[in-house]
Amino acid sequence: MGDLFWPALFGVFFVCWCLGAYNRLRRLRRQALGSVQKLFAQLAEFKPLFDRRVQSQKEPAELERRQGLAPSADAGWAALVAAAGELDAALQSASYTTLDSTDIRKASQAFEALQRSWSAASEAPPDLAGEALPPELLTQWGVLSHRLLAARAAANQDLAAYNQAIAQAPVRWLAPLLPFASVAYF
Repeated sequence: MGDLFWPALFGVFFVCWCLGAYNRLRRLRRQALGSVQKLFAQLAEFKPLFDRRVQSQKEPAELERRQGLAPSADAGWAALVAAAGELDAALQSASYTTLDSTDIRKASQAFEALQRSWSAASEAPPDLAGEALPPELLTQWGVLSHRLLAARAAANQDLAAYNQAIAQAPVRWLAPLLPFASVAYF
């Protein structure tokens, strides 16, 4: 009994520690995945802003085209709609069941492109038709941006906790054996 007691105790302790580390990583990954899914849901709310506006602008543009006038839609608005479409495409191709760094980076880059297009369109000088962007769209953008910032902060915090748990010394050696890998931030 004396010869096997300490190795057996150490083996049981090691197995329990490995199971605890595995369960902790699973919990952190599930939490990070939930945060990323909420972030993607917040990002998906930006495209309908521009879709509604495009639908409302189609009728006057069609009337102007029939009358031989130049359409009133400017390049800034077209860039906004294109950037919103790219964000939507990135979100459609993203996997909502795994933490994929490529999907997170693509969505982040598409949102940054949308923000650049938004700032270019909002800084455009007003013309005879009025402001470049309607006030209700500015309000909706502000509300969605604030909600997105909160979702982005929560997702990055959960991703940081997950990445930190993977980088800890003993778990670092087990993570490659298990399906755990570090994930990019948004």
